[in-house]
Amino acid sequence: MKLPVITALAAILTGASAMADVPKLTQADLSTVIGDDWTGQLTYLNYQAPFNDVTIRADLQAAAADNGLKLDYIYPDEPQANSTIIAEIGADGLSFMGEPIVANETLENDVRLIKTAFACEDMGRAAQCEMTYQFGPSELQIKKMVTYDGEAEAFRRNEYVFTR
Repeated sequence: MKLPVITALAAILTGASAMADVPKLTQADLSTVIGDDWTGQLTYLNYQAPFNDVTIRADLQAAAADNGLKLDYIYPDEPQANSTIIAEIGADGLSFMGEPIVANETLENDVRLIKTAFACEDMGRAAQCEMTYQFGPSELQIKKMVTYDGEAEAFRRNEYVFTR
């Protein structure tokens, strides 16, 4: 009876320790993407048969917002789908878009790599989701990967790729 409690406690402490190793995300870390001159595309896995990838043109405008970014997604061929989100950094700097940050590092060419991981649902099924954000002065990518519970293989649900 004590072994499951000890195992659960060890898992919690290990997870907390891993999160403590991730540098805090700041507003300055996101500043390289501010601007309204992003052009690119969205590729997503269709939710209806034939369940294949669909790619559409997309543009992006990024502006500073309270503790994050305001992202205006613009779809030139489907303007009715335009949307705005606030990509907020958690007050502790350890979450982004409401999800815990599992990686936060600077890559080559001043590109900021941020990853979040969280439990989610996809097509009515329990899953684990991972969001990868690569924010740089001339490239911006946002990718969502999904792994259904009980399965090992992840698949790409959607991916934005922008350049300027």
